[in-house]
Amino acid sequence: MKQLLTKCNNAVYLCILYMISMIALGSMVSKAFFAVLLLPFVLYGIYRLFFCEIQIKKPLSYRLLWWIFFALFVLFLFIFAYAVRVESLSWDWGKVIRSASERVLTGNLIDKAYFARYPNNRLWYCVLVFIFYGVKALYPAAELEQFYLFSIAFGCVMVCASILFLHHIAAMLWGEKKAFFAGIFALFCFPLMMWAPYAYTDTSGMLVLMLLLWLWIKADNAQRHGGQILFAALFGITAAVAYKLKVTVFIFVIAALIVLIIRRQSWKKMAIGLCLILFCFAGTGQVLEAGMQQVIDIDDELYNQMELPLTHWIMMSLKYGGYVQEDVDYTMSFPTYEEKKNANIKEIKKRLKEKGVLGCAKFFFTDKQIRTWGDATFSGCDYLSREPVNPDGFFEAFVTQEGAWNWLLLLYVSLYYGVLLAGMFLGGIAAWIGREDRQPLLAGRVTIIGIFALMMIWECNSRYIVLFLPLMVLLSSEGYCKLRKQLYERRARG
Repeated sequence: MKQLLTKCNNAVYLCILYMISMIALGSMVSKAFFAVLLLPFVLYGIYRLFFCEIQIKKPLSYRLLWWIFFALFVLFLFIFAYAVRVESLSWDWGKVIRSASERVLTGNLIDKAYFARYPNNRLWYCVLVFIFYGVKALYPAAELEQFYLFSIAFGCVMVCASILFLHHIAAMLWGEKKAFFAGIFALFCFPLMMWAPYAYTDTSGMLVLMLLLWLWIKADNAQRHGGQILFAALFGITAAVAYKLKVTVFIFVIAALIVLIIRRQSWKKMAIGLCLILFCFAGTGQVLEAGMQQVIDIDDELYNQMELPLTHWIMMSLKYGGYVQEDVDYTMSFPTYEEKKNANIKEIKKRLKEKGVLGCAKFFFTDKQIRTWGDATFSGCDYLSREPVNPDGFFEAFVTQEGAWNWLLLLYVSLYYGVLLAGMFLGGIAAWIGREDRQPLLAGRVTIIGIFALMMIWECNSRYIVLFLPLMVLLSSEGYCKLRKQLYERRARG
């Protein structure tokens, strides 16, 4: 039964990955056609490289070489992030930075209604308030501009920390040599660099996701019962942070619990593990809620008046998939939470009826998924094109949509995306045909299934996939590791 359920999960993962791959190829045809022609040659080149035995002599070990490459990456990332920063603190990212700065500079928060409407941003606001108070203590003359510049550095640090976790997880799973190549693969993921300037829940959620994956693998690999309890408790605590910070990260928590149930060694151990995780999750959630309420004192009446119900995002997604200001205005026109929810449900039924069965199938499985998975920059070019500080700069020529060299960036990221998905597909095939009882990245594959399903019914945006990129790099690296191992075993057998 365990093997059957595992195979079913891997089969669904492969089907979804096939759809994503077709969407990515279609995007290449329309945005970077030359990449479609080059991709087979790039993949064949990678295949041929697997027959080469790369040896690095001591004292220049793989770990030392990794740190050299990583240091160069960090230097470039900071230069790049400050060069491509935007002028206007727009959308939710800018709103939270401005609100946190306002709290530190004036001691007050004027627009509480925003956080009552979008309570998912409260925890990140509290984090930024704490950090900006520290900046103010070190630099008393700091104003909004200095807080914004510091937030860019903070965003870069979170991306770098996520990549370090990725490398460490790869070393735990496959050893230093393969971890080195997995880490290098991540360093060349340009969309990560494009999103590093944004200190928001996308970059912080990425870090929390990698921490959750690390804790999950540590708990799974722990030999002693005490180690399993410790890492399970830490997993529950971090899961609560993920839930309050970025709900899409919580998909991994659900995926991990599904895998825990599938792979149960005994009902007793599974029940103990689940209870421990849920206990720590609930307790941490209460602590976080109390702490946030101390920083942002919002009463129940304001929440009832301003909070958007979950049904709003489902209703809004039925237009074209993305954000619709008119739908926000429509939902907010009703005075109470319950009235908003009832109005949303009524509108959802109306829009589904208008689309019909075939229209809904096309919309959910094609239109929305193209908007989610069809951009190899993951909306990076779109967001960096919004009032760049230096529109005529060197990097802007590559990263902005109107830049003279943007076509070259699209060619690169399209090829990278193709290589990334090919590796994920190889990993899915190896997992599906394999007989391993313990697949350490099975929870990661279930997570991809979860995010695909969520984007079918929720507001979708390529930006929402950014935080999953390190996980996707690990899944892709697993595929290439499996292929290399299989080729060497085949050659050894003659």
